[in-house]
Amino acid sequence: MPMTRKSAVVTVGAVALASLGLYAAAEDDDHDYAGVCVDEATQRRVADDQCDGNHGSGFHGGRGWYFVPRGTAAPAVGAPVSGGSFTAPPRSQSWGTGFRSEGGVVTRGGFSGHGFSVGG
Repeated sequence: MPMTRKSAVVTVGAVALASLGLYAAAEDDDHDYAGVCVDEATQRRVADDQCDGNHGSGFHGGRGWYFVPRGTAAPAVGAPVSGGSFTAPPRSQSWGTGFRSEGGVVTRGGFSGHGFSVGG
C-alpha cells in the first residue's frame, strides 16, 4: 500500500519527536560536575542518599555536597574528598548525583541520580 502525503508527514513527525526524546534522555545524565555526599566531621564521602533534600552548597545535618569536575577522580564511598569544591558550580553548568559508589574519573554519563542546574 503506497504511503500518502498525510501518513508520510505523520511518520516524519513521530520520528522527529522520538529523536528529541532520546536526545533529552541522553542529556539527562551528562553533567559538568559529579555531586558526591560528604560527612562534615570526617570529610569523607558517604552514600548520596544521606544528602537527599540538599540541592546546593553548605552542610545540612552534618552532610553536604562536594562537587567534582568532569575529568577529575571522584572518591569512593568512605574515601577522603579531594580535587573538587564544596562551592556549587556556576549557574551555566550542571551537576548530577548518583555517581558510582566505587569512585572513578567523572566523565559524560554514568549518573544514576538527579541532575541540577543551580549555582549556590
